Amino acid sequence: MHIKQWNQSTFGNIFQDQNSLAQEMKKIQQTIITEVRTEALSKQEKNLQNQIVEREKQDEILWKQKSRVRWIKEGERNTKFFHHTTMERKTGGT
Repeated sequence: MHIKQWNQSTFGNIFQDQNSLAQEMKKIQQTIITEVRTEALSKQEKNLQNQIVEREKQDEILWKQKSRVRWIKEGERNTKFFHHTTMERKTGGT
């Protein structure tokens, strides 16, 4: 299964959801600033923050999977990618 298909079937569209959640958060926070903080708005804000954190975790998982796929494709061969990755590890890079 391709990583894009896995992303869609497992998480939906993470990037689109992150943007939507950020826009919703912005609206709620603007309402809190311009009006008054209510219990309902505070709950919505907290719920959105939890959703944002969850999507960030899923995004991290996706990028880890993508890096593993790349390593499988390119890391075992004697490639520029392999040498660059090895040198980064030796020098303490990420």
